[in-house]
Formats: sequence, structure tokens, C-alpha cells
Amino acid sequence: MSSLATRARRNLLRLPAITQQLLVMWHRPWVSRLLRDSTEPIRIRMLNGPRMNARDGLLVSHPDHVRQVFAGSPSAWHAGECYQIIKPLVGEHSVLLQDRTEHARSRKLLMPAFTASALRGYEAMVEQLAKEEVRRWPTGQVFRAQDHMQRVTLEIILRVVFGVSEGDRLVRLRALVPPLNEVNPLVLIGMSHARLAELPPMRRTREIQREVTGLLRTQITERRKGEPGDHADVLARLLEAQVDGDRLSDDELIGHLITLLLAGHETTATAMTWTLHELARLPELQDRARQAAMTGDLGYLEAVVKESMRLHPVIAIVARALSEPAEFDAVTVPAGHAATPSISLAHFNAEHFPEPEEFRPERFLADPPPSANTWFPFGGGVRRCIGASFSLMEARILLREILLSFDLRPDRDRPERPKARNVVVSPHRGGRIIATPRTA
Repeated sequence: MSSLATRARRNLLRLPAITQQLLVMWHRPWVSRLLRDSTEPIRIRMLNGPRMNARDGLLVSHPDHVRQVFAGSPSAWHAGECYQIIKPLVGEHSVLLQDRTEHARSRKLLMPAFTASALRGYEAMVEQLAKEEVRRWPTGQVFRAQDHMQRVTLEIILRVVFGVSEGDRLVRLRALVPPLNEVNPLVLIGMSHARLAELPPMRRTREIQREVTGLLRTQITERRKGEPGDHADVLARLLEAQVDGDRLSDDELIGHLITLLLAGHETTATAMTWTLHELARLPELQDRARQAAMTGDLGYLEAVVKESMRLHPVIAIVARALSEPAEFDAVTVPAGHAATPSISLAHFNAEHFPEPEEFRPERFLADPPPSANTWFPFGGGVRRCIGASFSLMEARILLREILLSFDLRPDRDRPERPKARNVVVSPHRGGRIIATPRTA
């Protein structure tokens, strides 16, 4: 690390917690680059929970340290404590906010909707929506890929996850979900404080959340009156799921459905935007991916998406709060503080990803592939995102349909820089590309 970078890093970590928090919120790409060349644990001070209390944390990226976090006992390593900021949106029943036995119970009841056989049941619906989307693409002109990826991934959430297939409810949810999904973190903080909650931005978000909740409750009530097996979407499987007679209540279903929306819509759309941005700039790799699409080589298409998620981490970190002390080499994290694996740092470790700035899907076709402690865009351990396989399935199908329909090229030579946008890091110009219909 240069002396200038060393001083900048030292000064960054001396800043007040609120300043560090704001830098991480809105300057995550810059912070990641500043810290990137070190795999040693880095102490940070962040704000946590709806009241934004200051909490010391340890940012880790070495595979041994990441493994230690992900293998930590759920009784002592708590992710739910670290994500309380989203409680005003998802309510108290979200699996993201749960820990210990409560979290384990929810995972058991959610898993049947995301098994391999369940995913195969969703593929036809996702494929149809992907085909409908590419038919609406503008051709021969510059457009923002992110806008189109947000639209189709939202439609997949509404139809394939929520099971809302037509009518006024679908129209209304299309209008309500984007502002709910894009809410500013500062608004979430304000929603948790009585004195701020009635200010217009917080009040409007709360009204949207209540209307979405009401629409989902009506959807669930109607589905419970129907016959089992009438539908093949995620909601249908969640309604049928049971463990020793235990089932999800309506309030739990609503919390989990909104969680799946918040965790799976913007993230998948952004990952696909970065993927299209890279393929447009790399014509030889685009041709190789198109050949895979034509021959049904979904493994290669998935490798392309995974490499995009490595090179352009959509989410920067995951976190665990500790109820007992933990040692990372010679560094101690006291009880009450947090250990935070950094996706952004781990994905650029040259020891595990040689020439990490290069886009190489073949990394994920190697035997063995990158380990769960070096590549973890979906988190890890018992807290690994329950919708990870759904997201990858969705991305494979979208990429296949796009490549079969279009040749892609960038609107200019320079790559787009990463920009923090709410919880995700996306191309600062929205992934601008030009799509030309394929004739053969």
C-alpha cells in the first residue's frame, strides 16, 4: 500500500462512527478500494439498529476469518441484530431479523419453496417473462440496461414469488414496490424514531408499506380459500409448507414475502446489469456466452453471472453480532460487537482470484471452484441467502434469452464506474448499452 493510501486508511478509521457509516453508505466503492490490498482484520466503528447506536466491528476478508464467521454457532453469532434497520419495512417476522431457534424454524418452513425440484417448477414462468421482456427492448439505440432488468425482475417477484398474475392488484403492486424497494437508509432510520416518523418522507414510506402489506394479506387470504395444488408459485409452496404440523402464519408469510422482494429484486437486477455491461464490452466473451445459450450450456452462463458478481459485488458486506468474545488471530472482538466479512475485499484477493480485475468466467468452471469463503455474494453458513439458487436460475434464463435475441455493444469505450445506490452498488450510468437484433 502506498504511503498516501496508508494515511488515508488510518484517517478513515479514526473518523466518528456516523461519518464512517455515511462513507460506507454512499462511498462504498471508494472505501473498498482504499482497503483492498490488505487481508488483515480492520477495525471499524459503525452504527447499528433502529436507534443507530455506535458499535465496534472487525472487517475481515481472509478466507480463514470468513470461515470462522460463517461457521460460528447461531447461538452466539447473530445476523438478525445487524439488520434491524429494515424492520419498518419487513415487520418483526422477517427471517433476516431473526436469530437462534426462531431463525432455524423459519428456514425449515421456507426451504421447501427453494429446493431443486421447486426451482424447476418456476423455470417456465421465468422463461415466459424473460421472453416478454426482450420483445420490448429498444433496438439500435442507447438505453439503460438497469431499467429493463429492474422491470423484469420485479415482474418475476410479483408473479412467480407473490403469485399475483393479473388484475388491479398486480397493477397496484407494480406502482408501489419500486419506491418501497428504493427507500433511502436515512428514511428507514427516521421511521424508527417517533419525532421523525411523521415527517413526509417517512410517512409516505409507511403508507406504501401498509398498502403493500394489505395487498399481500388479501392475496394470502384468497389463496387459503383455494384448493392446494392450484398454483405453482413460491407463495403456493409456502402455504403448503409444514414441519411437524407447524405452519407459517399470515403475518409471517407477509414478512418473508417482503423480505424476498427486498433481498431479491434490486440485487438480481443490478447483478444482471453489470453482466450485460461486461458482455457488451467484451465481444469475444459475448460470443462464447451466446454459443453456450444456443447449445443449452447453462453452466457456462451461470459462470458468467458468478464472475460478474465477483468483479462487481452488489452488496459490500455481511455482518454478525457477537454475544461472546471471538479471536481472529491476535485480534479480539468483544461480546456486543460485530464481525463483518467483506465481500468487496475477499473477491479481489489475488491469491484466490489471479488478476482479479479481469473478467474470467472460467474461474467458476475450475475443479474445485472458488470456495464458499472466497466468493460469497449471498452470505454464508446458516445465514446464506435462501433465495440464492432462485436468483441464479433467474439470471441464467434472462441471460440466455437476451443473448439469443441480441448482439450487445457499449455506448462508449470507457467502463462505467461503481456507484452506491441504497443497499446496492450499480453502474453509475445505469449500464448503458445498444442492442441489435440477431438475424441468425
